[in-house]
Amino acid sequence: MSGTAVQRSFLFGDPDLPALFHRTDTAALSSQRATLVWLRRQMLLLVVAAACSGLPWRLRIGPADVLSLLSACAYVGALWFTWRTARQRPKDDWQLQRSAAELVRSHCWRYAVCGAPYGRDVRDPDGALEAAVHDGLHRLATIGWREPPLTGGPGPAFLVTTGMRELRAKPFAVRRDVYLRDRVAEQHDWYVRRAVESRRGARLWEAVTVLGTLAALAAAIAKALEWGTSMDLVGIASSAAAASVAWSEVRQYQPLVAAHSLVAQELSAMAAALQHVDTEQVWAANVAAAEERVSPDYTAWVARHHG
Repeated sequence: MSGTAVQRSFLFGDPDLPALFHRTDTAALSSQRATLVWLRRQMLLLVVAAACSGLPWRLRIGPADVLSLLSACAYVGALWFTWRTARQRPKDDWQLQRSAAELVRSHCWRYAVCGAPYGRDVRDPDGALEAAVHDGLHRLATIGWREPPLTGGPGPAFLVTTGMRELRAKPFAVRRDVYLRDRVAEQHDWYVRRAVESRRGARLWEAVTVLGTLAALAAAIAKALEWGTSMDLVGIASSAAAASVAWSEVRQYQPLVAAHSLVAQELSAMAAALQHVDTEQVWAANVAAAEERVSPDYTAWVARHHG
């Protein structure tokens, strides 16, 4: 088989990564869903509570007012979600599990394509991989990562999959092309998509916030001049605007637009440079630099400083 045919037929991706990656990735997605679902329910309950309190009608069953009871129940529900979030801290677990998953993925990719610190000249790349992943997970454990290790711990036999060994054994040109196609290009496309999604989300929730604020302003003026209904539109609109602000803050739409766009640009430049690398030593260093750019820590740093 020709070199070109080998390059086209050999694919490498997440299915070729070890079980430790899939376990932490699944845990991260689960905690992410819990974080967003609980927040949505909490905000919805607060808006419902404000709406029930602001309605001018009264539906009585005996001495009790139904709308007031519904409002109280909604506030209790919101408090329950607040307590549950504070107790279980799904957002912290989401971030820690994502960091663990990306740490494993990054080191496995470096190993598979002979990137630093697992270059061709390393005598025991399996041992080096074990030590690096162990140290990284240990650092995460000191700040709250609690995912239990699999039986036997993350040793070489567990971390190094058949696909990783096969790719590592390929000629330099094959490893380079697979890395550019299945890692750099894939990550570039992911960051571009996320930048577009974040920009769309930022515009949507900014519009909701502005509309809610304008509605609250209009209702406040009408109330001051004693125009219109006795409904407390100020409280309802203010609650909706506050909920949209809280959602935007959690999703970090605006900072991530800048962060994802910048990382995508850097990956494009790196891809162009990597195509012209023709020595193992330079290749190993460039792979390490590319992996630093796709790490969650780097994205978070860019979001803080360029958002």
